[in-house]
Amino acid sequence: MRIPRYSLILLTFIIVIISVVGHPSRSERQAAAAVTDRIDCYPEAESKYSNFSKDACLARNCLFDDMANSSVIQCYLRPTYGYLLKQDVQQTPTGIRLRLQRNQAIASPFPEPIENILLDIQYYTNDIVRFKLYDADNPRYEVPISLTASSGQASLPQYEFIYSTDNTRDNLFSFRIRRRTNSTTLFDTSIGGLVLNNQFLQIVTRLQSPHVYGFGENNHETLKHNIIERKIWGIFARDQG
Repeated sequence: MRIPRYSLILLTFIIVIISVVGHPSRSERQAAAAVTDRIDCYPEAESKYSNFSKDACLARNCLFDDMANSSVIQCYLRPTYGYLLKQDVQQTPTGIRLRLQRNQAIASPFPEPIENILLDIQYYTNDIVRFKLYDADNPRYEVPISLTASSGQASLPQYEFIYSTDNTRDNLFSFRIRRRTNSTTLFDTSIGGLVLNNQFLQIVTRLQSPHVYGFGENNHETLKHNIIERKIWGIFARDQG
């Protein structure tokens, strides 16, 4: 029987992982996120080709909950994994730039982590803010889609970009975007889970509303997603032919 191509790719990805297995320190246990704030460290666990197990989870230098039930993430990212602010903010013609460095005290769960990151915040228009995370040391391929150049920094932006560091989690960096008129948070990465590796990119935000609709081309029983269930949806559509 022929094994589907995608399963071979997945198995290869898992085999090449090299990480340090260790026991969580007291500070990590204290900083351990609430059950609902856990970031899945083994997102492919439900696949029959994943070889998911406690040992496989620990081999990624992640935390494993022996007592977790089926509704709880069992293998999850260490709460201190992420990026740290490397130096003060720099002003750019269209916004600001931040230099980040991966928290090297925690081994990466996936191979080829990107150690140094640039975060560009572009105040594109008064109603649009754009943020871009990219490798500070090595050029990478970018989809060649040209965007209309901004005429300069927006004069009266209707949003605020706010960044901070968490001293209870190794000074982990996070940011949020807030609407000025009513202080509503639109995007919030304080939950953690920023993973930037070659062929694995992840950014996590807290949902600001239970009203979530439509991800890619998936079959849905209802238009509105049931976000109470822990379920994975593909974001992008797939071309055929």
